[in-house]
Amino acid sequence: MPSRRRMVLGTLVLALAAWAGWQASRVIATWRELHSVAGRLPSLPPLVGLTRARNPGFAVKVWLHRVDSIERAVRMARAYAGMEIDVVFDSAAGYFDVGHPPLPSAGISLDSLLGAVPGVGNHYFWIDFKNLTAGNAPAACRVLLGIARKHGLAGHMIVESPNPRALGCFTTSGFYTSYYLFADQGIGTMDAASLTRYYQDVKANLAESNVNAVSASYESLPFIETYLPGTDALLWYLEHDRDLRYRAVLAYLTHRRDVRVVLVRQLSRGYR
Repeated sequence: MPSRRRMVLGTLVLALAAWAGWQASRVIATWRELHSVAGRLPSLPPLVGLTRARNPGFAVKVWLHRVDSIERAVRMARAYAGMEIDVVFDSAAGYFDVGHPPLPSAGISLDSLLGAVPGVGNHYFWIDFKNLTAGNAPAACRVLLGIARKHGLAGHMIVESPNPRALGCFTTSGFYTSYYLFADQGIGTMDAASLTRYYQDVKANLAESNVNAVSASYESLPFIETYLPGTDALLWYLEHDRDLRYRAVLAYLTHRRDVRVVLVRQLSRGYR
């Protein structure tokens, strides 16, 4: 029996060692991916002072990604103080429709979703504005400001768009605004020439806007670090597995002072 016990224990130790080694290799691979992105960045001067620095005062850093139904918002509000909501502004009807194109509309208004969240005034919301333009910005800004005041959310909202020049009204109205980087193409697929052109676009857009932060997938952090030092970053890290790699990367992101929010993925009923 003792020899059998030793054999079982030995097998368990070997299995645990193999698992730990595999997990460690995944963490190392992630750091290598980030360093690889940094190594491909062209030598270009940093862009300093192009965002409007502001302490958003968010009580938590880890927020939930894609809360686009009332069922999900109510259910997940228990676990997350911060949630991201995708919206499209309907100019004809003058309201924000909740949803993530190209999925068809479910007929949920942002106002009704927020109204259903228990203790809504104690929560924070990242509004991913999918169709912001210079044309619809004034009306959308007025509507969102009315919603924020109605639900006691002044200072509790991020407004994000890949069109930073149209975010001006939102910034001056007190919303914390963010320029969505790499909305059309991931940084991993861009060569040096494409990155240089994108850098020039970012420079021009920031020079003509007044946003508070930039937002991107966590893989784009080297671009932000290199070219936008000191700029507040809002990131998303949408891994499925809650393994060692997930926890190590999330801990690294949340402990950075320049990272204000990290969106994470968690499925639930009502996910759409």
